[in-house]
Amino acid sequence: MPNPNEIDRTPFNWDLAIDFELNQIFSQNLNLINYETLTFQLDEAIYHTLDSQLQQKLQSLHIQLLDFVSNTWEICEDLLQGNGQVWTEQLRDIMIEHRNIGHDWQFSNEQEELLQQYYDANKLLIDCLNSDCYVSREVRQQIEDTLLLPIAEIKQRQQQS
Repeated sequence: MPNPNEIDRTPFNWDLAIDFELNQIFSQNLNLINYETLTFQLDEAIYHTLDSQLQQKLQSLHIQLLDFVSNTWEICEDLLQGNGQVWTEQLRDIMIEHRNIGHDWQFSNEQEELLQQYYDANKLLIDCLNSDCYVSREVRQQIEDTLLLPIAEIKQRQQQS
């Protein structure tokens, strides 16, 4: 068990953090929005991304948001009624193009159930790997390397071995 007094030396994954920030922004209900939080999250995503195109597009959205907020509350209401939908769709398009997140998949109930089973199985596997069970380093590495890969890519790797 790790010592809580030790410093975590795991490198911070900014890509994951950016995806999280963008997903947080996108998932907010514009009717209940806290604009300070939203602008902070957008600032964080802009500041930490290394993708200059993504940075420029997010900066443009940030400027639009600041324009909405700096105007009167009546115009903010307009944002919530009409412009907010346009702004949100622009954010969705940017997320899909640059981060491959934000898709509106429209899964059937059966597909959602299969995805839940897939998630549960992977979580169980991770829990087992993190428990006291023994597995060789080679097997552990193979599991970690292929855990979330598509089946076709796993088969391709097996053929190359």
